[in-house]
Amino acid sequence: MKDKKKVLWFFILSIVPLLFTFLLGFSGITERLENSLIDFRHQYFNPNHKFSNKVVLIDFDESTFDVLGNNREFGRWPWKRSSYAPLLDMVASGGPNLILFDIMFFEISNTQEGLAGDVALGEITERMGVVSHSVQFRKDDLRQEEEKAILESIPNQLRNLSTTLENPEKLNLKKYNILQYPIDDITLRANHLHSVTYDPDADGVARRISLLFQYDTILLPSLSLKGFDAVKKIQSLKGRTNDLEIKLQDGSVNYVPLENGKMRLHYYSRSEMENIPRYSVAQVIESYQFLAGVPNTTLKIDPSSFTGKAIIIGTSAAATHDDKVTPYGNRPGFLLHAVAMSNLLEKHFLHLSPGWVEVVLLILTIPTCVFFSFFFQQMALRVFLPTTIFIGYTLLALIVFKFDIHLPLAAFMTTYPLAFLGALGYLSFTEGAERRKYSKVLSNMVDPSIVSEALNDLEALKKGGEREITAFFSDVAGFSTISEQLSSADLAALLNEYLGAMTIILKQNHGTLDKYIGDAVVGIFGAPITREEHFLESAKASLEMIAKLKELKKYWSENNLYCKDAQDMDVRIGLNTGLAKVGFMGTEALASYTMMGDTVNLAARLEAAGKDYGVNILISEFTNEKIKEKFFTRKLDVVRVKGKNEPVQLFELIGIRGSEPINLKKAAGIYEEAFSFYLTQHWDKAITLFQEAEAARGSKDKAVEMLIDRCNYYKSSPPGAEWDGVFTRKHK
Repeated sequence: MKDKKKVLWFFILSIVPLLFTFLLGFSGITERLENSLIDFRHQYFNPNHKFSNKVVLIDFDESTFDVLGNNREFGRWPWKRSSYAPLLDMVASGGPNLILFDIMFFEISNTQEGLAGDVALGEITERMGVVSHSVQFRKDDLRQEEEKAILESIPNQLRNLSTTLENPEKLNLKKYNILQYPIDDITLRANHLHSVTYDPDADGVARRISLLFQYDTILLPSLSLKGFDAVKKIQSLKGRTNDLEIKLQDGSVNYVPLENGKMRLHYYSRSEMENIPRYSVAQVIESYQFLAGVPNTTLKIDPSSFTGKAIIIGTSAAATHDDKVTPYGNRPGFLLHAVAMSNLLEKHFLHLSPGWVEVVLLILTIPTCVFFSFFFQQMALRVFLPTTIFIGYTLLALIVFKFDIHLPLAAFMTTYPLAFLGALGYLSFTEGAERRKYSKVLSNMVDPSIVSEALNDLEALKKGGEREITAFFSDVAGFSTISEQLSSADLAALLNEYLGAMTIILKQNHGTLDKYIGDAVVGIFGAPITREEHFLESAKASLEMIAKLKELKKYWSENNLYCKDAQDMDVRIGLNTGLAKVGFMGTEALASYTMMGDTVNLAARLEAAGKDYGVNILISEFTNEKIKEKFFTRKLDVVRVKGKNEPVQLFELIGIRGSEPINLKKAAGIYEEAFSFYLTQHWDKAITLFQEAEAARGSKDKAVEMLIDRCNYYKSSPPGAEWDGVFTRKHK
């Protein structure tokens, strides 16, 4: 049931972000964000193409007005139209392919020269034959009769200059109902016209530009396409679904990628934009004057600079109010035409991914992100792999931009984090509750400082497994007698004080509290946190507990607490090292971390057997083998405990090697020598040495007395030649 719920949420958290992305896309937010991200890439991951050397700008800049503003021949802005003659003559003398105005002459001149200036500009336009003037297309709310009147007023010259386009419906051209064009004195003499109509994106940034504009049956190219035609010579134009096919007179074919009928401006780097060939009108005029022999002038520009080029005449001076918003901030409007023309001439196009790429991207990455977060147990992988996908794809999209390839980012950067955070949020809510539950359990079992480490792999912790541990059992000798002498309050106080002290020592030595059974303490060393030296830690903890109990008994005696038996109470500890099954066991609502297996059972038997041998800490041969280099032990016996056929050697843990009392060390040596005679059935020799061991000890030794009794028994009832020296215990 729990897995089914997790799978259900996997699908929910995979689908909801996708639906959210669809809504964002439908509202246009995704497109606007994508455009902003393309602007960012233009600024910081630009392909660094070189601007076309076939495009030159002539600029009415601030210096032009500073130099020529007080000259009667030119005057302030707007210029006298007859004053364009020296400018055009100078440029035309260099043999350009075409001179394109980004300046509009839609109204009769209001300067002193009036009509004469308009006529003069028209005449020079006609004479040169390489001058193209601006027109503008508009869409307004007009009555039918108004539209008809405007249409009937259009000069035939405009229709004569109209461009031919095959399959215009493929380009989804915008329909305009107003066409603004130069005054008749210019229009009727013009051989070339182009559109400077400008439609920014919704946020006001210039990112796309139309290449063709239609009014009724009149179809005119943009300034950039007109300039391209002048340099490359277009033979035919054909509309296609996603691009404009341009067939050139030399037989080659160019394909211009379009978005809804518009070409995306592929901006050059900031430094390249700043260094587009641009000459001040003042420089051109002075160069013209120099060539005309005017004194005190210099040749600022050689006419050859214009040879074979498309020349754009525009304005950047603040007074002309022709700024446009670009990814680099405000720039003069004619720079947009220049960028578009260079894109066309050099085939610098940004190749946008088709819509299905974004769909496939999201369908693949969103479920993958949620899957990693949901079904990988290690927190590092849950975070690392989805984060790697996010960073990896983002870097890929930024890098391939340098190769004119656009990969969609907006939907991915909004949806993917949403899915990722949603998955982590769900896990935090569900697994967080589990973690809190298991953390609460573990905090009572192990040192709180290692709880977080134990919870790193919650699933593994819950499942448990088999591993090597050291099982710990302790019990208070004769506790029933003590409990009968104390009131309930005193008994509780005694247990709390004793168990509290023992548990602290257990945890401080990285042991895990399995459970309390009355006065008994059951502990695990080596789980749930793997400890390489759990056997040493268990031995150290056991010795510290015995020492702590001595302190407690002294304190109780000095303060006359509890009862005499409590003040004299003793504790038995059993330790065994080996493989055991460990993990949380119980119901989903109520589970405890515990251990099971033969290793655990033997440790429990050792604790009980300690009573017979009169020792505080009884350990198995398996634990002894692990700790003997650092701890001093005494071999006590070889027995077959109840419930097991295999014999086991028993050892008493006495102390840390090197700090053991001299008498105990000497007594242990004699005891082990006596035990070797016992095993070879030399009963009298064994009895003698056992007695010497007890004498060396300086106090009664219950193990010695038990082995002497056993020797006396075997003297009267020999075990036989096949006896293996193993004593079988009939009780726990």
